[in-house]
Amino acid sequence: MDRTLKRAKRNSKRRGQRNGGAWRRFSPDGKTCRYCEHDGSQHLVSSGQPHFFRPATEAERRDPSVMLYRHNLQEGGSALVRRMVVANRAELITAYCVACAESMGTPQVLCYQRNLAIGEVVGLQRNDHRDIGIAA
Repeated sequence: MDRTLKRAKRNSKRRGQRNGGAWRRFSPDGKTCRYCEHDGSQHLVSSGQPHFFRPATEAERRDPSVMLYRHNLQEGGSALVRRMVVANRAELITAYCVACAESMGTPQVLCYQRNLAIGEVVGLQRNDHRDIGIAA
């Protein structure tokens, strides 16, 4: 899978603030990369929150204002799930160093990547011989 990052065609103040905050939390001193000697201006960064989902409760299923998602199960059938907020700040997902790439003569150098829990559904397992959260 190609994980290449490209510079955004248009600036987004919100995206810049989110990526800048994630970079400051990622960097030991708030400026330099923890894996190479270059600063944040030499890196292409993407950030976001991990997506966790849990089975929807009966009350949530009846409430039309609650956003639910249908998760297809491997055994067949589906379950209604609701997104959980697990972090109040965005995490740094990828950081590519442009300066390292230029010095090595390659398009990009990946300094950091985190791909844990992207779209993971928690709590859908068998308990006492019944499925939890499976929609009819």
